[in-house]
Amino acid sequence: MKVKLFCKQAAQEKFLDELFKGYGLEYDATEDLPSLEAYKALKGQGFDAVISVPHPMGDEEFRTLKEAGVKHVVTQSVGFDHFDKEAAKKYGIGIHHAVYPPQSVASYAVMCILMAARRVHTILEGYRTRDFRINQCRGHDLSELTVGIIGTGKIGQCVAKRLRPFECKILCYDIYENDGLKEFCEYVSMEELLQRCDIVTLHAFASPENHHLINAEKLALMKPGAYIVNTARGDLIDTWALIDALRAKKLGGAVLDVIEDESGYYYTDARQKPVPEHIAALEELPEVTLLQHMAFCTYLSANEQLKTAIEASYLALSGKPNPYEIK
Repeated sequence: MKVKLFCKQAAQEKFLDELFKGYGLEYDATEDLPSLEAYKALKGQGFDAVISVPHPMGDEEFRTLKEAGVKHVVTQSVGFDHFDKEAAKKYGIGIHHAVYPPQSVASYAVMCILMAARRVHTILEGYRTRDFRINQCRGHDLSELTVGIIGTGKIGQCVAKRLRPFECKILCYDIYENDGLKEFCEYVSMEELLQRCDIVTLHAFASPENHHLINAEKLALMKPGAYIVNTARGDLIDTWALIDALRAKKLGGAVLDVIEDESGYYYTDARQKPVPEHIAALEELPEVTLLQHMAFCTYLSANEQLKTAIEASYLALSGKPNPYEIK
């Protein structure tokens, strides 16, 4: 059983032999990003599985992998909305994802919430331009504010627990309420949450039902001056609707670690690339802080992603029960 690993990280180098050989797997690892051309080059090399990083995979990619003899693809991410599941099924290729502990994203989300509350974007811009007047940088203590959490799965729960010591009011929305959070959080409808919260943080899954979960109608419900934080999935927000709301000064700002249609831009050296129109529009807004899909990016998460991706490859190729399989 032979596996091709793309986007090898230097910090993981010392673990690779141990992890792959522990499962009896042969492997070849490259620092290169996955691409259609890279998949074509796998033909005749005897690879049974590919471990990749998130990037769009549709009919052409899966057909090419099928022709190369690849039977399974594993993404080193919890999210898997970049897979065309129907195309994978069409070519008989199994698709799988990795997992990692929720605390990395949760802590990062709390950092973003604090950045919004303390108007860090204004502070940084003031320093860049040497405008050190204090009044324009004055923010809020989190204890003054109401924070809304949309999606209380593992990460959302972790965010709520980390916010508790800040003594802010916490409102939650999820189809499935978590009884353990009700001791210090209040579950309300999404509409009420948007109307009452000073900062809204998103932790919902990407799915057809959640596409543009936050759209123009939902943004219109938010409090004037409120902030939105997204460390989940980019397509939860209708980007152009958000841009319109920000340009109209209906919101205080946004901290966006993820954004829709980021594939092919983030995780690349984009210094010589044209900036996508929607990202360029956001960059023009001083009240927006754009990050680069880094909420998960800790040594702990990277190692767990790799470990579970290799385990998923082994289970898939061995025909054993596989909790990482995407159905």
